[in-house]
Amino acid sequence: LHGDRRGRFEPRSHECRHRQGRTYPLDGEASDITTAFSRRGLIAEHGLSWTLPRLVGQSVAMDLLLSARVFEAAEAKELGVVNQVFSADELMAKTMAYAHELSSKVCPTSMAIIKRQVLRHGGLPLKEAMAESMTLMQASVKRPDFKEGVASYLEKRDPHFGPVISELGI
Repeated sequence: LHGDRRGRFEPRSHECRHRQGRTYPLDGEASDITTAFSRRGLIAEHGLSWTLPRLVGQSVAMDLLLSARVFEAAEAKELGVVNQVFSADELMAKTMAYAHELSSKVCPTSMAIIKRQVLRHGGLPLKEAMAESMTLMQASVKRPDFKEGVASYLEKRDPHFGPVISELGI
């Protein structure tokens, strides 16, 4: 997805997949972004034809995929491709701080389930998504992580959650 200001493109498939998973994409303000595929005789790969319209809408996705035009991080934020833009000097520190916050304050099992819900429920009818959410919620209040989450809140301390529960199939 990224290129330099001279139009050269560096294959960084991890960035494409990261943006698709879209936990919380951050970018440097000096970044140039492109889909590049159509200008190389390729199609939208790695599920980008499914993901990008859901992130930015069909019209914007069509523009970005068909034109393969280069756009800067500020426009990427405006379009919803990234959530925050930082200077090159701040980007790594901000990214690491966000990763640290997630790893130290958020339940790994909850994150895994929420990510699955967001990715899955967008394609389901509301009634099905709500029914599945109710089942997942009933299971989550029975897990030790719920007790730890409430205790840490009441005691005004960071939680100590366990690893992702493997029986969830995540």
